[in-house]
Amino acid sequence: MEIPPELSELTYKIIGVCMETHREMGPGFPEEYYQKALEYELTNHKISFEPQKPIQMIYKEIQVGLNYLDFVIEESIVLEIKSVRKLDRVHLWQVLKYLAITKIPLALLVNFGPAKLEYRRILPSKKIQESIRDR
Repeated sequence: MEIPPELSELTYKIIGVCMETHREMGPGFPEEYYQKALEYELTNHKISFEPQKPIQMIYKEIQVGLNYLDFVIEESIVLEIKSVRKLDRVHLWQVLKYLAITKIPLALLVNFGPAKLEYRRILPSKKIQESIRDR
């Protein structure tokens, strides 16, 4: 699945906002600080978003928990932020689960922890993509 052109353009804008935030604040602060700074910057850049969007974690028809997506951007991109030394598989799996649950077609995983901003565009697996097409 390729990134649609309108989402590709939006991801560049979001990454630019993240880079600006990282450049201004610097690396290694707690995620909450970047969350607030990004809320400010996304608003300034006129990018619509929903912060801390709750999603239910369901197991065999019962809710077992509640997770919060850092951001849902323009109802089409999950923006998950971290402030860790290095992104690893656990972070990727977390975002893939969010895409599966929400059926949102694209995610950005951004790490403010290192000296150079780290980011990844993440598309859902083929199985998730098929369920998105069927909705």
